[in-house]
Amino acid sequence: MNVWNDFAKPVVVLGGICVLTGALLAATHGVTQPIIDANAIATANAARAELLPEADTFTENTSVAVDGVTEIYVADNGSGVVITAEAGGYGGPVPVMVAFNAEGNISAVKFLDNSETPGLGQKVKEEAFSSQFTGKPASELTLGTDITAIAGVTISSRAATNAVNYAIEAYGILNGAEQSVELTEEEVLAAVLPEGGALTPVETDAAGVKAAYQAENGGTVIHVEGKGYSEKPMTAIVGFDADGVITGVWTNGMNEGEPVREALTGFDFGAGAVGSTDLSGVDGVAGATVSSELMKQTIQMALDAYQAVKGA
Repeated sequence: MNVWNDFAKPVVVLGGICVLTGALLAATHGVTQPIIDANAIATANAARAELLPEADTFTENTSVAVDGVTEIYVADNGSGVVITAEAGGYGGPVPVMVAFNAEGNISAVKFLDNSETPGLGQKVKEEAFSSQFTGKPASELTLGTDITAIAGVTISSRAATNAVNYAIEAYGILNGAEQSVELTEEEVLAAVLPEGGALTPVETDAAGVKAAYQAENGGTVIHVEGKGYSEKPMTAIVGFDADGVITGVWTNGMNEGEPVREALTGFDFGAGAVGSTDLSGVDGVAGATVSSELMKQTIQMALDAYQAVKGA
């Protein structure tokens, strides 16, 4: 047996081939990637110039951070702003470029390539839909009121409108509007039990309870976690007065799809339960029956745990 020819030599040869191949791929990437990046930049610049032709050149602005907004470019001659944003649709992100003129109105909208269903969700790219945004002032738009949804394509239409609204929000902040700030957990706890006073954590093994607190005024706050449509967590924080009446409900459905996650996040979804001891007054989100029901089940976990936590 020849150890070199039978074992060592093939390993050395194969190793050398791998090293050479890796070096060639790295060299090719080093040459082609700058070209690809330059082409992408040129394409984006051309799209911005198409939407805001009165602009001369653009400068990127990175001072404003809004969920869903990926790029903000300001025309150097003061003629306007072009903002790129995206929102989650049926098949993935629905991106859009929105041009705002110097008067603060939407001068043009261009929906970019997306993964929505061909012949359905892809229709948001057609002028019949996108032209509805042109001329609108830079204030939040409502689907069904300001914008007409494409027949049979509600989810994609809502995602498209949400994306434009993200751009509108960023434009407003760029021009001095106050940027919304997420509440801290302490602020949420205080909001669901107004005048509750100091909160003292209590131990409980009640199902789904992440944290529980007894309040100085005799009330209770319970933080629960359930599972949403995608099996990812959705949470609720519920306040109760000393008699078990619901004083506030905050929900977090940020893991749900974009068309419904905003409606399931904050104080609005569970507002119908305030002043009662059940969820009969809580309405679902239109077009999101499953997610709404799962959020109700999550809130119900807090209601079910109340007695156990109260007696802890």
